[in-house]
Amino acid sequence: MKQISDNSGFTLIEATVSIGIFTMIIVGLLSLVSFILTSGNSQSTLLSNNSQALRVAFNIIKELRNAKASASGSYALDTAAAQQLIFYSDNGTTIDRINYFIQNGVLKKGITKPTGSPATYNLGQEVVTTVQNDVANGGNTLFYYYPDTYNGVTDNPLTQPVNVTRAKFIKINLSVYNKGGVANAASYTVTAGGTIRNLKVNLGN
Repeated sequence: MKQISDNSGFTLIEATVSIGIFTMIIVGLLSLVSFILTSGNSQSTLLSNNSQALRVAFNIIKELRNAKASASGSYALDTAAAQQLIFYSDNGTTIDRINYFIQNGVLKKGITKPTGSPATYNLGQEVVTTVQNDVANGGNTLFYYYPDTYNGVTDNPLTQPVNVTRAKFIKINLSVYNKGGVANAASYTVTAGGTIRNLKVNLGN
């Protein structure tokens, strides 16, 4: 009489193949999750940088609109360079010396408050903070200066070195590196402009 043997369970080969397939599935899922998290973080960084650049550009213009002669009587606009802008602005309490400049791919802001009577600005007491990382201007111009004849279209900016008494309208071209991986976009540029109200002659707001 023949006895039929029922061998249930996996052979060694089958178990090895099953483990291999399971491992590949796990690795694939982990890679997918990692990609999603990395992509999401990159997009978040891009949006954060973009939002920050907009805030920075328009905050500079807001401060410029409130520019006026310093507490010591100096002219409202101190320095009008391609990558550095120094002016005096009324913050409601004091007239501060505001210094924007690019250093090692970072846009920084220095604030010096007046002290003493008569008032002076001790540059050794300047407080410098970073206002924008990943600046992509390189050697390109950040600040453009225009005379009171500027109509927003035809006039060319003043050439460097700029005579600060001629600058009435200032435009900002702030370029920031694209960290979000958007195709064909190594950087993007935020543009803003405004008139120094206390210096304007025939310009609108």
